[in-house]
Amino acid sequence: MAAVTQPSGTVTLVFTDVEGSTRLLEELGVGAYGEALSEHRRVVREACARHQGFEVDAEGDAFFYAFQSAQHAVEAVGEAMRGLEGGPIRVRVGIHTGQPALDPPNYLGLDVHRAARIMASAHGGQVLLSPQTVESLDTDSVELMALGSHRLKDFEQPVVLYQLGSGSFPPLRTLANTNLPTSVSSFVGRHEELAEADRLLRETRLLTVTGPGGAGKTRFAIELGHRVREERFSDYPDGVFACFFSALLDPDLVLATIAHTLSISERAGLSALETLVGQLEGKRMLLLLDNLEHLLSAVPAFSKLLAGCPGLSLVCTSRETLRLQGETVYRLPPLAETESVALFCERARVEPSEPIRELCARLEGLPLALELAAARLSLLSPEQLLQRLSQRLDLLKAGRDADPRQQTLRATIQWSHDLLDPPEQELFARLAVFAGGCTLEAAEQICDAQLDTLHSLIDKNLLRFSNDRYWMLETIREYATEQLEARGEADELGRRHADHYLRLAEEAEPQLRGREQETWLQRLEQDHSNLTAAMLFFLDGGLVAEALRIGAALTPFWLGRGFAYEGSNLMKRALGEVSRVPLEVRARAVHAAGRLAYHQNHHESERAYLEEAIELFRRAGDEWGEVYAEVELGYTEVAVGNRDSARARAERCVERARAFDDGWVYAYALQLCGVILGELGEREQAKHAFGESIRVFDAVGDVHSAGAALGDQGWIAVLQEEYEEALALLVRSVASIPSGAVVYAVNRGNLGLGNLFLGNDAAAIDDLSECLVLCASGRLDLPAAEALFGFAALAARASRPDAAARLRDASLALHEAAAGPVGEIELRMQERFLTKIGPIPANGDAAGQPMTLDEAAAYAMELAAELREPPSSA
Repeated sequence: MAAVTQPSGTVTLVFTDVEGSTRLLEELGVGAYGEALSEHRRVVREACARHQGFEVDAEGDAFFYAFQSAQHAVEAVGEAMRGLEGGPIRVRVGIHTGQPALDPPNYLGLDVHRAARIMASAHGGQVLLSPQTVESLDTDSVELMALGSHRLKDFEQPVVLYQLGSGSFPPLRTLANTNLPTSVSSFVGRHEELAEADRLLRETRLLTVTGPGGAGKTRFAIELGHRVREERFSDYPDGVFACFFSALLDPDLVLATIAHTLSISERAGLSALETLVGQLEGKRMLLLLDNLEHLLSAVPAFSKLLAGCPGLSLVCTSRETLRLQGETVYRLPPLAETESVALFCERARVEPSEPIRELCARLEGLPLALELAAARLSLLSPEQLLQRLSQRLDLLKAGRDADPRQQTLRATIQWSHDLLDPPEQELFARLAVFAGGCTLEAAEQICDAQLDTLHSLIDKNLLRFSNDRYWMLETIREYATEQLEARGEADELGRRHADHYLRLAEEAEPQLRGREQETWLQRLEQDHSNLTAAMLFFLDGGLVAEALRIGAALTPFWLGRGFAYEGSNLMKRALGEVSRVPLEVRARAVHAAGRLAYHQNHHESERAYLEEAIELFRRAGDEWGEVYAEVELGYTEVAVGNRDSARARAERCVERARAFDDGWVYAYALQLCGVILGELGEREQAKHAFGESIRVFDAVGDVHSAGAALGDQGWIAVLQEEYEEALALLVRSVASIPSGAVVYAVNRGNLGLGNLFLGNDAAAIDDLSECLVLCASGRLDLPAAEALFGFAALAARASRPDAAARLRDASLALHEAAAGPVGEIELRMQERFLTKIGPIPANGDAAGQPMTLDEAAAYAMELAAELREPPSSA
């Protein structure tokens, strides 16, 4: 039954909205869309009525409901979402609990706006909840996922948002200015230490938190970051971000990792340091850089980074001081006695006692030691724990110059390790070879693991299991590494590990062009750290051929998931000794380097690599590889404006590729022909080339390439002003490609431009916003530049000339930094925009400097929120 009276007092508010309604209307047609919308309304209303929901308002395809019970609200939404599964309608939902004022039958107050903003942050099929709602739920009956802290438009303080269920969605549409993780377990004590660290941070721009492994440095730094954001938001308005380096093995990638975390794209001709300084010099931001002790050769660059960015501050954690000028060191002390007991009792779920107090004192307040001991309480009493630990500690006294806390932690882990039986000890040591965890299959093949032994290590809190992967806390893994070396198996296991991931990469490569490509891309992403570690093992051991083999095999993954910079860095290092490897390996590796250079807009080096690869493939008798590289060179010629030579090359490649069995290179060459013919205005020939390319890609099961070809054809249709056809092609493209792929972001932006030309501004805002979010996270400058110009057009159409000018200037600057001045085709496109919407004033940025990608994206998202206000009854 629906609620008879309007809920009052503490009320849970639910906003819903249909995602992409304009695009769906065009895709389904008026009749089918009307039927789908009616079915959506029926499902939502019936679900809410069954759970005592009060319908406040219904506007178009959106609903506003109120519930007296948060539990009923979530149950109603869950039922409605299940009822809509499989249908064309995808609904986004925001849920918030508060005490809004009554204005029958409506509500008034900030809680109403907050609920609407939460809904506007979601994607179709996604349900977001506020912390106030989560606190009112029976969380044992509801599956929730914490999505971290986010800023909502018009609300200064960030809020932790939660997702109902475990589905995978793109980043939220929020003004997020942090990536600090939200921990599942509570943070115990450390109030005085946090206050002292906060005081020091007010006086320095480089604060290093030091202490032994297991002292809780990482958790402390994260808590400090949260405190700073909550209490001193105005000091760091551009955000507080964390980079975690425990799995990073190469010091040369530290700055690149920071850039990737901040969604800062590499700039042509600039080093990673120069790129970071250029993007951060005007920002006021705090960076937490965690686990630097094994990457100390990279830290001198921090001084230059700080010198070039006066608004930037760093909080670093390391077992060693960084020894940089201006560094303030904060040595994190052990937990106080009362805090140690509190932590132990909370983790073990017991009440304090004298044996527990003595046990915590013997563990000297080290958080990891306390948690390891607490995990044993299911097997031993506190008295037994104390007795065994005392004996073990007495046996493991260090020399006078050793850090007693470090030795105590070692004794604690040693004690847990010595309680293992020999097979458990052997497997514990061997599992240290994995960076970032492993699958059961990998543990079995590399470490000869037995399932029962793996689960025994999990029970003893020395190994963890989540998302079908086994992994260790990094401090424990370091101890396990010592055991592996002591057993004399490190080299053998390292080679077995590297060979395993070489096989995985080479097995995956052809699959990335077939029907299982998304499955294999996800598998490679899960083992990204292991694959990098394997390549570094080969490089460090002088096994250049193996390093180049794994790099060449991983190139499609690097490109498809936005890791071109990392891949290029590793391949450049390996290519330094390329003359020592077999001809066919050299050919594939140089070709891979050329592909990576293309996607970084380094066209001169790209051409050199590809020309060398063509010659190497020819000498090796590999015609397939030769034609593949020729097609890539054709794309290079298109990029630099040599369309006539590109056309001749493409047509030559099509003829040669007809004879190949698999058809993939043939389809790729046809796609290139379609692009060139379309840009030359030969419409019918271009359509034929694209059609045949897509048909063959579909036949071999390459969804990404088929979607890319559809997107290219759609973009050509935009250039030719065939907007209806362009829209249909681009809709098909984005519908066929998983959202994590780079090509999805590109074509989603092109779809936004197509919708803009047709006057579908609401759909254009959705598409361009999604494109910008993905471009910022994937370091994709060129599609971001086009999306920003689309937002400039939207601003001009909405009579916002200053916003239009700022966004246009940012677009042009971003394009020039990534690939040089805007080319003739883009200029013609922009002229068409201006013809349609009127002139955009020049010099939009008052400071005389165009915005960075991050700044422009945030500015565009704010504009999008203003142009597309969510329904509200306030």
